[in-house]
Amino acid sequence: MYDLAVVVPVRRGSSRIAEKCLLPFGNQPSLIEWKLTQLCQIIDPQRIYLSSEDDEFLKLGERFGVSNHHRARHLAIDHIVPFRDVISGIVKDIPHTHIAWSTVVCPLMAPQEYADAFRVYFDQVIRGGKDSLIGVNLMQEYFWSRDGALNYQADRNHTISQELPEWFKVTNSIYMASRQDILAREYFIGEHPILQPLSKLAGVDIDYIEDYRIAQALYAVYAEDQLDAINPTSLINWNNHALDLPIAI
Repeated sequence: MYDLAVVVPVRRGSSRIAEKCLLPFGNQPSLIEWKLTQLCQIIDPQRIYLSSEDDEFLKLGERFGVSNHHRARHLAIDHIVPFRDVISGIVKDIPHTHIAWSTVVCPLMAPQEYADAFRVYFDQVIRGGKDSLIGVNLMQEYFWSRDGALNYQADRNHTISQELPEWFKVTNSIYMASRQDILAREYFIGEHPILQPLSKLAGVDIDYIEDYRIAQALYAVYAEDQLDAINPTSLINWNNHALDLPIAI
């Protein structure tokens, strides 16, 4: 195994949806509990750090046996400090070598996708030449700015979508890097990240109430496709203390 912690950042304030993290989802009474349910299937709960300024939020983690991180209140208020200070202010307190940052607002990233990302990180960051991991969706679509088309010619030389360049959307569902690098860069993406492809469902990010309704509707697809199912051979034995050696259980 390798020394990994998963940070689940949640806060009381939300500028677009009031108390967003407490919205019910799936078979759980809140997005927080839904995400913890997913993560506890693929990593030791004590390696999961629920980070919040709010004691009520932190209390939701008790029945899962996860670790609590009580962050400073000023790190949970919109626009008070730069996001780099939020990242550093949390990660400096997490006593593990590698950090996965997992948000509750992407509820449809399946446990298997987390397990796959943890192994890819081992192969391509710890043992390879990359320095971080980002969950992404491939976006071969037509993009414009107010100044015109960005990735194709909007004229008689029109390109079919299959031949568009491969652009990637950051899903906001998972970021991974070493604690040392995160603190040095004050960010969780390095100069040479591995772009970890995720399902379209994993890319659903709850920002507005419409996003929440879409995610709720798509949960039927998640459940029908049994996306909570996990391949046991893909899991890492986090209790094995051989340095940086993932072992299937």
